[in-house]
Amino acid sequence: MRFSYIYIVLIVFTIPKIIPAEGYNDKITRNRSSLDKLKSEIDAIQQQIDQTKKKETDTNEQIALLDKKVAYISRARGLLERERRLLNAKIDESNQQLAETQNRIKQLKALYAERAVYAYKYGRVRNLELILSSSSLNEALIRYRYLKLIAEHDRRMIESIQEKEAEIIKLKTDLEKNLNLKSRNLREKKKEESNYLTNRSKKSNLLKEIYKQKTNYLSQLKRKEREREQLTKLIAELERNRRQQKASDKPSDYVQFDFDDITKARGKLPWPVNGKVITKYGRQRDPGGSKTYINNTDIEIQSKLGTPVKSIFSGVIRIITYLPGYGNTLIVDHGKGYYSVYSHLDEIYVQKEDFVKTGDVLATVGDSGSFTGAKLQFGIYGSQESYNPEIWLQ
Repeated sequence: MRFSYIYIVLIVFTIPKIIPAEGYNDKITRNRSSLDKLKSEIDAIQQQIDQTKKKETDTNEQIALLDKKVAYISRARGLLERERRLLNAKIDESNQQLAETQNRIKQLKALYAERAVYAYKYGRVRNLELILSSSSLNEALIRYRYLKLIAEHDRRMIESIQEKEAEIIKLKTDLEKNLNLKSRNLREKKKEESNYLTNRSKKSNLLKEIYKQKTNYLSQLKRKEREREQLTKLIAELERNRRQQKASDKPSDYVQFDFDDITKARGKLPWPVNGKVITKYGRQRDPGGSKTYINNTDIEIQSKLGTPVKSIFSGVIRIITYLPGYGNTLIVDHGKGYYSVYSHLDEIYVQKEDFVKTGDVLATVGDSGSFTGAKLQFGIYGSQESYNPEIWLQ
């Protein structure tokens, strides 16, 4: 007798087990943790705002707190948008895995049905006949071993079908869970959008009062100057940490990388956002009309609220913070002591220690920390000094 059928059964494809992508789960969990922390900070700021109302504090303090609250709400919206994207990717992946698993179980059942028909028609009688019709003892032993393999394969096929059915149940459960998380995400984002618009309106009204009072406006300029020093200190601290990690052989959580040298791209770097440069680098007269001079370590690019802000070069996100006068601020480490700084941001879509590539969207243009509308404040630092960004950009 020919053994073609036996070979067909034994050569049946092996179905790989679906392994859920833990990467999405980790990212969603980390994102949610950041969001919960941010919400607690927003609540704390609101308590401070309530206290200032009772004490009838000056306009500058009120707007400082309100601006910080609006900036944090913007960051919360950014985290919710990031969560939405992660959930969509995870749901798409689950749907694909579900379709693949259902297709594979269909193939398994069809193959098993074919095997069951054969067993029903011939059963043990044909198996016994195969052994007894052998021309020698050696051939009988070979046929017996093949029959054992077929029986073992049948058992494994039944187990595979049961495993695939269990996988389908799990995938459907996970899918339903992620869809519920997406619904929660949409509700939260709608709520934060409402909070954002309400608080931006309050901030706008207070800004009008500041413009009416020259002393308040000058006070804001001085605050910005102090925060410029604070920003310089942050970058200096980053550089100290980088040098210490480079000199140390001890393991650390500090994310290190070996990207291209950004200095070789000087004059060829893409602009972080499209728009008009309204404040130049270096000593410039205040555009707000105060007749004072400001020593700018960066440039300001006027752009519409919500315009995507992109990374000018590959690097790692080192700092995401809020600075009065700068608002939501993000610092990217490009290696070899060079950093780019993006301020007055609205929604932020990256997390600390994320790797980014040239052209990746980091955030959107906002007016956090600004009292002259939506814009991007952008700076390039290296060797603990600032550079004129326009010379570095193409």
